Amino acid sequence: MSLTTCPQCAAPIADQATACPKCGAAIESTQSRNQAPIHHMGGKLQAIGIVVLAGAIISTLAGAWWGPALLFPGIVVFVMGRFY
Repeated sequence: MSLTTCPQCAAPIADQATACPKCGAAIESTQSRNQAPIHHMGGKLQAIGIVVLAGAIISTLAGAWWGPALLFPGIVVFVMGRFY
């Protein structure tokens, strides 16, 4: 068993700990730290999709010719975020 430091309070903790005994902060496992970052993109893709959709709707209502062209990419990015 080796020691590591808490990311919140820098207290020494066991590497198998799920929470810091000093401050109670949750500690992510080493397995989740080693995952590829693409697995954590779902919320970001959804947010980007919502922003693109909102921009498309506002620009369509304002009469911009490129507004409807943003609807499909916005929907695609939003749906991609739901599955990642």
